[in-house]
Amino acid sequence: MNPRDQDIDDMLYNLLDVFDEGLKDDPDNEIACMYKGITLNKLSRYDEGFACLDKAVDMAPAEAKNFTREVCYVSKGMAMNYMRRYEDALSYYEKALNLNSSRGVTHYFMGNVLDNMRRSEESIQYFDNAIRLEDRFPDVYYGKAHALNNCKRFQDALKCLRELLEMHPNYANGHYEMATSYMALQNPNEAIKCYKKAIKADPNHKKAHEYMGLAYMAMHHDHIARRYLNKALELAPGDPDVLELLALLED
Repeated sequence: MNPRDQDIDDMLYNLLDVFDEGLKDDPDNEIACMYKGITLNKLSRYDEGFACLDKAVDMAPAEAKNFTREVCYVSKGMAMNYMRRYEDALSYYEKALNLNSSRGVTHYFMGNVLDNMRRSEESIQYFDNAIRLEDRFPDVYYGKAHALNNCKRFQDALKCLRELLEMHPNYANGHYEMATSYMALQNPNEAIKCYKKAIKADPNHKKAHEYMGLAYMAMHHDHIARRYLNKALELAPGDPDVLELLALLED
């Protein structure tokens, strides 16, 4: 586990202690129970997390039950998506949207899981809904552009990413996804410019280093490619894709 992930885990375990104290003082506190369940899911302790979420729904007063149920469905959907149980994730997000169709982040999660299921064309309408409802949230534009690239609609993806980067010029994944579009359009020079911007925004962006190396390989600049691939391998030791690319440079 890298230091950043360890810091996040430590923070989540500290949160668990806070929620446990809240439940000790008030065993019927459905909010503490709900957020304990969400935190357990983030720690991949799904059985415990789902049990807490179900308990929170049971504890919620009538006037808050739909909100509690909605949040719990979204948390369960996120967990299922992370486990790649996409059909189950889809089911939970649909239940959440049936309760509240005006929360943009749920549309974003719905689009994301559909894209993961290779139903990218279908996912775009959900990303559009999310943009309409949460138009300053950068991930929704990135999600839409990723789906558009999967649909081979590269110019549409570039248009979406330009909107994103106009609002969030230092959003590393936006520059990275724009490079993906340019590579698909067989324009490695523009792709390299985007990878460089992604790395400037996030020097530890492993994929940007990896695909920068690939772009330089396509241009037959093997010595430069090797430098970026070695950095990608430093960020993700033993990564089989990076090792395979490095091996190709040795042939």
